[in-house]
Amino acid sequence: MSIPLPVMAYDDIQVVTGGVFPSNSYICTDPVTGSCFIVDPGLNEAAVDLELTMRGLRPAAVLCTHGHFDHAGGAAYFQEKYGCPVLLHTADMRTLKSSNFLLMALKIPWRISLPRITEIEGVDTSVPVGDVLVRFRHAPGHTPGGCVIEFRNAVFTGDTLYRRGIGLSKLPGGDADTLRSSILALWDTLPLDAVIYPGHGPAGTFGEIRDGNEALVEFLRLPPITGLED
Repeated sequence: MSIPLPVMAYDDIQVVTGGVFPSNSYICTDPVTGSCFIVDPGLNEAAVDLELTMRGLRPAAVLCTHGHFDHAGGAAYFQEKYGCPVLLHTADMRTLKSSNFLLMALKIPWRISLPRITEIEGVDTSVPVGDVLVRFRHAPGHTPGGCVIEFRNAVFTGDTLYRRGIGLSKLPGGDADTLRSSILALWDTLPLDAVIYPGHGPAGTFGEIRDGNEALVEFLRLPPITGLED
């Protein structure tokens, strides 16, 4: 199912939500250069590929915020069909390789193929994708190699930062204190008008999150939000 999200000034972003284990997959197209890339194909291969076909798009790359199956699970499909690279932080290779074990542990009747990974290293790395530049910012805590991915004023946050609620840190490789530190590192550096596209749930501006996500503010041990309307 394709759900329209805000069209930004310089790029067009579509979200496809669904799959065996529902999550948000994003198709990002730059109208100036024509470059297209997928963020977190999850287990939504068929629906994402249908959206690409309907729009006449060919992805230049698949970008993964982290290695969990509901975010990176469909990457091999697009790599095989379109010959595109799959980008993932090197610290999450183990997470990706454990995907089928986690699927079995959760009793989800699905198995994935592993793509060939172009590994992203470091804390802050800008990489060319087609004719555009994207930025990977390492944000561990949900997983060791979790990242937020920035493209102009869009920020794809996976399971690190949600508009509502907080990211999980209780799965293998997760750590609440590390997640807290990662989000705090973003807190004063992201523009308030940046559009946050999370791995689950609705999108929103970072300003909306700072001013309205009480659970997150409490998790971060920041002063409570005041002046909220009922």
